[in-house]
Amino acid sequence: MQKVDRRSEHLGWIETALRAGNPDLPNLALFGLAHYGPSHCLAFVVVSGVARDQVRRRQLRTEANDLLRRLGYAVEIEPGRDVYDLVPIRPASSHERLRMLRDLLAACDPGS
Repeated sequence: MQKVDRRSEHLGWIETALRAGNPDLPNLALFGLAHYGPSHCLAFVVVSGVARDQVRRRQLRTEANDLLRRLGYAVEIEPGRDVYDLVPIRPASSHERLRMLRDLLAACDPGS
């Protein structure tokens, strides 16, 4: 049985959390690059919406990568392999945004 690919959903959870934690960045967005292959891997996370602030972009990418790892993903570029874009599933309402934040917190909580 093939495992369900939830990378876009989880990327959406993380983008939602980063936006909530950085209200001064209203255009903050994440995109993923994934290698063709296993659904527990991502090649790279792209952070946009931070203008030219490279330090902040790196901090947000590090935080996103850490959260992805806590969700069980490997984040690593594999030289020479093709990649494709992953777009996060974004919340359509305030209720969905809160559910996504709750789900991320529950998934990252070691006691759950």
